[in-house]
Amino acid sequence: MQHHLRRVALAFGTVLAGAAISACGGSSGTAVSATHLLSQTFTANLSKIHSGELALTVRADLDGVKSLGGKPVSLQLSGPFTEHTGSATAFDFSATVTEAGSTLPVAVLSTGMAVYVEFGGTYYALPSSVESSLAKAVQSSSATSGSSSLLTKLGINPLAWLIRPKLVGTTMVSGDETDHLTARLDVAQLLGEVAKLMSRSSAIAGSSSVAKALTPANLDQIASTVNSARVGVYSGASDHILREFSAAVTFTIPTAAQRSLGGLTGGSFDLDATIANLNAQETIAPPSSSEPFRDLLGGSGGVPSL
Repeated sequence: MQHHLRRVALAFGTVLAGAAISACGGSSGTAVSATHLLSQTFTANLSKIHSGELALTVRADLDGVKSLGGKPVSLQLSGPFTEHTGSATAFDFSATVTEAGSTLPVAVLSTGMAVYVEFGGTYYALPSSVESSLAKAVQSSSATSGSSSLLTKLGINPLAWLIRPKLVGTTMVSGDETDHLTARLDVAQLLGEVAKLMSRSSAIAGSSSVAKALTPANLDQIASTVNSARVGVYSGASDHILREFSAAVTFTIPTAAQRSLGGLTGGSFDLDATIANLNAQETIAPPSSSEPFRDLLGGSGGVPSL
């Protein structure tokens, strides 16, 4: 069991490191259109996020999936990050993966030069060969997405699933005044991104339940049964840089379709990301001590597949 948990911890550290090893202005909202503000927030101004405190929560409640026992699947991640010279980003993220009532806490720290996974109070240094592979994967992701933002590395691209935005007022987020927008959702696009995050969490927890339930074909069916879909975007009123966004979708599967969806009867998807202390100085130091990477796997020396 301990050996399995070590492999799980390394898998999660590898996911986070691969997601974030590279780096992740205008007048008040009343003076710009909602569409223009949304575009500014999620295109040009994402690259203006250089440091801060990230808090990310993703949750899926999939009713009727027996292997989940009526329990949610969730991923919670939080911690500071700061961009270094070039494309490297330092970060210190703590995370919790929950599935079917089982919870796995793990952390990953990057100095921008080296990456460490923390499990059971001990830090383990990833070897340079793994870091090199992760860097190549991130560079490929950046080339495909056209963005080098931290959120993009985490697999989140709201501009792909937000349509018909509307400016509704101003709201304070983590001490900053923001323009609050709502928008309609391209539900299929949103569920596709949430499914990737949930399936990744499921793989980390050593289960295939979510991956089986959230296939592309199943997502198309789920998208057609949505009861409600809400989204909020909070963009800095003075700089049009993202501070928070959230999305929530509920759905009910018709009885005739439940069998083909593995018993899924309905449920919900929720996603929330907040960036606090935007561009404030963050100091992320390496751990005072660490163990060799091979010790995390009990000497097996292999990297678990994801």
